[in-house]
Amino acid sequence: MINYRALLMTLIIFIVFIALIVKLYSIQISNNEFYKLIADRQQNKPQSVKAERGLITDMNGEVLSFTRDNISFFADTRMMNDKKVDSIASVFSDIFGKNKSYYKNIIGQGVKNVCLEKKVSMDKALKLKKVVIEGLFYEEDFSRVYPYGSLASHILGYVDTKMKGTDGIEKIYDNTLTGTDGFYVFERDVLGRIVSISENQSRAPIPGNNITLTINKTYQQILEEELSVGLTKYEGESAVGIIMNPNTGEIYALANSPDYDPANFEIFSNDVRRNRILTDTFEPGSTMKSISLSILLDQHLAKSDELIDTENGTFYYKSAKISDTHPHSNLTVREILELSSNVGMAKLSLRIPDDVFYKYLRDFGFGNPTSIDLPGETSGFLKKPNNFSALTKPFLSFGYEISATPLQMIASYSALINGGVLYQPYILKSVKDYLGNIIGENKPKKIRNVIDKETSDLIRDMMVGVVEQGTGKTAQLENVMVGGKTGTAQQLVDNSYSNRKHNSSFIGFFPAQNPKIICMVLVNAPKIGKYGGLVAAPIFQQVAKRIIETDLSIVPEKRKIERKENIVDQFIAEMKTAPVSNGKNYLNVSNKNKNGISKRNFFREARTTMPNIVNSSMRDAVAQLNELGLEYKISGTGKVIEQSIEPGSSIAAGDTCLIVCSPSRKTNSMRVN
Repeated sequence: MINYRALLMTLIIFIVFIALIVKLYSIQISNNEFYKLIADRQQNKPQSVKAERGLITDMNGEVLSFTRDNISFFADTRMMNDKKVDSIASVFSDIFGKNKSYYKNIIGQGVKNVCLEKKVSMDKALKLKKVVIEGLFYEEDFSRVYPYGSLASHILGYVDTKMKGTDGIEKIYDNTLTGTDGFYVFERDVLGRIVSISENQSRAPIPGNNITLTINKTYQQILEEELSVGLTKYEGESAVGIIMNPNTGEIYALANSPDYDPANFEIFSNDVRRNRILTDTFEPGSTMKSISLSILLDQHLAKSDELIDTENGTFYYKSAKISDTHPHSNLTVREILELSSNVGMAKLSLRIPDDVFYKYLRDFGFGNPTSIDLPGETSGFLKKPNNFSALTKPFLSFGYEISATPLQMIASYSALINGGVLYQPYILKSVKDYLGNIIGENKPKKIRNVIDKETSDLIRDMMVGVVEQGTGKTAQLENVMVGGKTGTAQQLVDNSYSNRKHNSSFIGFFPAQNPKIICMVLVNAPKIGKYGGLVAAPIFQQVAKRIIETDLSIVPEKRKIERKENIVDQFIAEMKTAPVSNGKNYLNVSNKNKNGISKRNFFREARTTMPNIVNSSMRDAVAQLNELGLEYKISGTGKVIEQSIEPGSSIAAGDTCLIVCSPSRKTNSMRVN
């Protein structure tokens, strides 16, 4: 019996011994690589290291966007005990000023790794790094920083919580800015504590490339500040502005007002974050007259000194009435542009063949995106010749039956004044790697020749006349010659043009003899001023003045310009009368109205429409305007020969009516700007 038990025990020991040999053989020989890999992973555990996102700078190296290397601290709940939890809670409570129970609850209720503090500032992180408690660890946690707040927000865009570009430059060049993540292999002891770093197996992260923009931070700041001031002053709904080099296509500044903070983009609406310069189209109004006139001059269909019958300000064509606010019996082609005559432009446009008109407008870039390196650009709208109606060309000549983005307008105007070359606008100047080596660079890209240099020189000279003696006088600078064109367009509201909502614009350039800067300002629905020459041109004037004062290279030598002032007030000739029909008509046209001149009349009841005060005495006109509760400006003396608010138009108390008076009814020689 005893021998049997001894034999059994010997057999069991032998079997166990054999099993151990088999297992050891499996571990050491047959499955050696597998178990070695497991051991390596336990002892040498890799940890991913995020790559830093590249910088975005302006043309002068000013940093507009960078990545801050923050630290986030974590606790591994699987390695915690009461003593460790209390120690961690005490340290964090002292540094961050929170109650100890706050951190104890996080650890006690957490599973695996829990975040104690996210994106800790470097001064606090340095203190915490000195604390060695098993189970407490930290990771790099990058934040995107925009050091100038909302400056250039619609250019830069923003990144999401995963540091992926979501809008603007951050989105378009996301792959360029994003670096290559690395990893470190840490050798750990049996408790998981870091013993050393395995340099041979580790790979350092490669930072993203750095981007330099064509943007000039100083110009950008000036433009944004003046747009904001103008928006408040003229009570507009929104405003946009662009500053560009007309000779290269480089964008120096691009601004929307209101703007937003890209670091906190989520608290702003999509409407505010939208880059209206690229996404929103508008009917250009009178700024299109310079384009139309350049076609006529380039095709030798008109001469600058040619006299045109401007019909005393009223032209009936194909059952439509096209009118000028300030009537003239005759104007030269140059004066038609300077005084922004709709009648003159409409009559001249009839000389241009349909296909020629269309081809030139396409060559100027209308109906096509500019392909700027920013997201969200739209194409605008341009009718094809086979869809032209009898009224299309007259309407096109002063900016209707066409829609364009502000960027398309300034690009086309650049071609007008730079010798006739259309350039592609661009905003990326160069790309450098993290060592500073240039790996990509943008150069001016010529699209096509649009007009001859002689035509460009002539139209540029004419636009100087617009500012010096025409509708753009409020853009004048004291010691620098400026050229440009005003524009005012009534907006469609409920499928009908509104007398209360306008797009007020001005496109100007300086110095006029050799333009280095072209700038567009567009104000949406200003309640005060309303017209391009009273709203957008003064904003441009302030922008240009500050740029010249700040950047001496633009105009190295200045000289005071002597001007003769022969106008009582600055009146804007492109003020318009919208149709009262269904919206298929366009600004400056209305149904025929051959009513006679109204007699002297005083109003005892509240009215919502404008009476006809033409031919009234100045005293009677003022009395009527006071009765209506309207503000008014008066030029001249005698009888009223013009009124800015057309008879029958909707009015409200506080609206401003501009009236022109003359001792006689003869208006042939009247010149009002």
